[in-house]
Amino acid sequence: MPHDKMQEGPASVSARPNDERYDPQRVETKWFTRWQNDDQLYAADRDSAKKKYYVLEMLPYPSGALHMGHVRNYAIGDALARYMWMNGYNVLHPMGWDSFGLPAENAAIQNNTPPRQWTLGNIAKMKAQMKRLGFAYDWSREVTTCFPEYYRWNQWFFLKFHEKG
Repeated sequence: MPHDKMQEGPASVSARPNDERYDPQRVETKWFTRWQNDDQLYAADRDSAKKKYYVLEMLPYPSGALHMGHVRNYAIGDALARYMWMNGYNVLHPMGWDSFGLPAENAAIQNNTPPRQWTLGNIAKMKAQMKRLGFAYDWSREVTTCFPEYYRWNQWFFLKFHEKG
């Protein structure tokens, strides 16, 4: 290609007007927006005759931001869920937060922030990161273990266990 058709620098691109190169920002923004506007996109169908499949990765501790270890773990579960969808299964793939306990509380104390504020703020950040990564979760089934609506059942189970000896 003649030198006058190229830009200078390490990321040189063609200056041809009809050059159709992959524009990741445009493409990924388009699909991210579409996925966010369809809250049923990854929801399991309650009345489906399809064979059921359940994918659940460990729930992350919301004691900070996502890191590559999280991405590796959740990408594997995401790939499995998508594989099963493509093979005709009715897949339930929820997400939640293991937010009741010492990891989240200790992180809040280290950051001089009230535990509830720290935990809920990190949940919001991590959820946004997961959505931006395009993970296929049914967010309508999200659980947060530090909410009374969740942990009251753990308490109930343990009381029943205690009653039975």
